[in-house]
Amino acid sequence: MFQKIKKYFEYDHRKYENILDSDNKIWVFLRNFIFGLVIFFAFTLIFESVGHHEKIFYKELFYIDAFISTVFALEYIYRLIRARNKIKFIFNPMRIIDLLSFLPFFLGIFAAGDFLKILRLLRIFRVLRIVKKIPLTNDFIKALKDYKEEYKAVFLLFIVILFVGSFFVYFAEKEIFNSSFRNIPITLWWWIVTMSTVWYWDMVPTTNLWKLFASFLVFLWPLIYWLASAITVMVFAETIKIHETKIESKRWKKCPRCSEKNPKSANYCMKCGKKL
Repeated sequence: MFQKIKKYFEYDHRKYENILDSDNKIWVFLRNFIFGLVIFFAFTLIFESVGHHEKIFYKELFYIDAFISTVFALEYIYRLIRARNKIKFIFNPMRIIDLLSFLPFFLGIFAAGDFLKILRLLRIFRVLRIVKKIPLTNDFIKALKDYKEEYKAVFLLFIVILFVGSFFVYFAEKEIFNSSFRNIPITLWWWIVTMSTVWYWDMVPTTNLWKLFASFLVFLWPLIYWLASAITVMVFAETIKIHETKIESKRWKKCPRCSEKNPKSANYCMKCGKKL
């Protein structure tokens, strides 16, 4: 009985700093439980913001916050104790977010403040740690890195069009009486909302030439958007390709001599007979 229980808590000490990062089924469940707490916390914030729920259900919300904060605090303390390099652990950006996700609750017991409540929102960022564990997400990030030059080119094209166009509009409209284009930052704002086809009517060019130019601008943004979308489609295609390769490698054994795919249970190649 003791050996069975012990087996559930075993993990590769050389590969993982602590059991919370391992592939152990119990601790995979625990990670999912923490993920569930983050989602539950998001719904409690929504509930708290409706009407006077924050005052009516003050005790219930306090107990929920206390439970979530305690779970996060225990996890953080355990990870800190097990960390090989504690200084690096403390100053890791994700660990700082972990710390700030529960610390405001305990500080709020002694000193209340809206700023401490705002810091609780950092709990939402804990979802990033869970998302990182999803294989498909890692494949997407890997594929995204391969297309960073293409994204950089689209972004630079957008920046050039944004600034050059905004400068021209500003200097053409600034001398007109009661013009909305009072400075370049405001003009940049107008340019962005016009390119995105939102087009707020609180700022409209007064000269016919710039009205025509603004109309052309509305058709310019979809071209940049479609270009970025085409690159993103290629990223997803690359992600699927990487993911399928990983799945295929788990299902088959590739023969080093003839490259024939063999079942995972095979000991010899079905084509050339070489030992696998």
